[in-house]
Amino acid sequence: MSSLIHYLQEILSWLLDALLWVPHKLYALMLDGLAAVIEAIPVPGFMANLGNYLGGLDSGVAWFAQTLQLGTGLTFVLGAYVLRFLIRRIPIIG
Repeated sequence: MSSLIHYLQEILSWLLDALLWVPHKLYALMLDGLAAVIEAIPVPGFMANLGNYLGGLDSGVAWFAQTLQLGTGLTFVLGAYVLRFLIRRIPIIG
């Protein structure tokens, strides 16, 4: 009797794993699609000349920018703005 219960538990465990696989797979496909959409966005034209713009900075300004981690901070702020923009587009949440 206990072996029958054990087999039944294993079958139910397998069924649960199979049912949970579908949402995980859909989530992964949705993230892959979102990544493809983001990668398809073209780079703005002023980004091509960014090296020339930053090359004209004084060494003191560059040192403070590196010490204060301005690049990382700007990345966080711009990422937060993009996330806020995307969340505001969701009808139920935004």
